Amino acid sequence: MSGKTNLKRYNNQQYYPGAGWFKRVLWFYINALIFKSSAFPSSNLKVFLLRIFGAKIGKNVVIRHQVNIKYPWFLSVEDDSWIGEKVWIDNLISVQIGS
Repeated sequence: MSGKTNLKRYNNQQYYPGAGWFKRVLWFYINALIFKSSAFPSSNLKVFLLRIFGAKIGKNVVIRHQVNIKYPWFLSVEDDSWIGEKVWIDNLISVQIGS
């Protein structure tokens, strides 16, 4: 196996982001205004919004400020997990955090 990737041949036409354009645009603004900002420190609000957008969030989950989540509908966070400050979850596919 070669350690090189030929980006000229890369094709992502079959990729589906998991939601329609309206949901993605709405999430883009909520993510920018609430999650990526330090102005909204409430972890409970962030957990609530993530669940509305389809994330599977367990009990006692803490989400700090300046967190960037690409697609919440591909996110699963187990009980008693913590997402720290300035974390970027670039989840183009399903991502699970926790045990």
